[in-house]
Amino acid sequence: MPSATLEGKISPSVARLRRGLVMRANSVLITIYGDAIAPRRQSVWLGSLISLAEPFGISSRLVRTSAFRLTADDWFSATRIGRRSYYGLSDVGLLRVRHADRRIYEFNLPTWDGRWTLVLLEAGMRASMRQHLKRELLWESFGQLSPGIFAHPHVDHQSLQEILRAAKAEGHVAVLSAQSLDDYGRKPLQALMHDTFKLAKVEQAWQQFITRFAPAVALLDSLTQAEAFFLRTLLIHEYRRVLLRDPNLPAALLPDDWPGLRARELCELLYRKLLVGSEQFLVAHMETTDGPLSKTPREISRRLTSA
Repeated sequence: MPSATLEGKISPSVARLRRGLVMRANSVLITIYGDAIAPRRQSVWLGSLISLAEPFGISSRLVRTSAFRLTADDWFSATRIGRRSYYGLSDVGLLRVRHADRRIYEFNLPTWDGRWTLVLLEAGMRASMRQHLKRELLWESFGQLSPGIFAHPHVDHQSLQEILRAAKAEGHVAVLSAQSLDDYGRKPLQALMHDTFKLAKVEQAWQQFITRFAPAVALLDSLTQAEAFFLRTLLIHEYRRVLLRDPNLPAALLPDDWPGLRARELCELLYRKLLVGSEQFLVAHMETTDGPLSKTPREISRRLTSA
């Protein structure tokens, strides 16, 4: 499919939703792979990626450069067939997007039991291991209370164990469970969490998300398949960007009328309406090492069974 074809199928009213956003090539490709490619375990032709990326303002040169860099950073694995290059997620890249998926597509918040998970890093840990763990824990939305102490109220222990195992850090990290005592007020804890997780900036980001995507509800009935893909990718790209900065704190620790709850509901509504059309577009227009992209796998359809 020529790269200009998809861009020409995006109407001005839909394209307007991208206005003002900085869409970096690496990040957009990770969004596309995490949302649509990872569940299929397929490697996609570079030409297909170039076509998909153009409506987001990303040139073919940037797609090629980003695919090369993501391969070097162990996000992608590359395959060459004749003169064509194909890119799939590496084992490390697949693990990373799976961790993010557990948060992105879990639209129903779990009930908090009042406990916190604390991760304590050994003081004598190698600097490279410490930096790696810090990056991965922050990606999982842990809050850093001090240089060697991280906290989270809704930790996914499977993800945490995978992070420690991948870093070969099991013998250098202590994982504890903590709970607030009823005899002590929660106000200091609320203040600490507000500062640790920079909630003011997260709140502002959620408000901006709602302002941008709320008008898209009125467009749903008139979207083409190409526009459904474009909007789905844009939606998840921005939702992921904010969500991975949001610690997913319990209601008791959040400001009143927290916009993250409204943003979650809006994202679920839009994603439900966009999924069928966008999947039809992807299957019809993406080429992989196995031929066409496989039909919607159960792993994607299951994302919307929780509500």
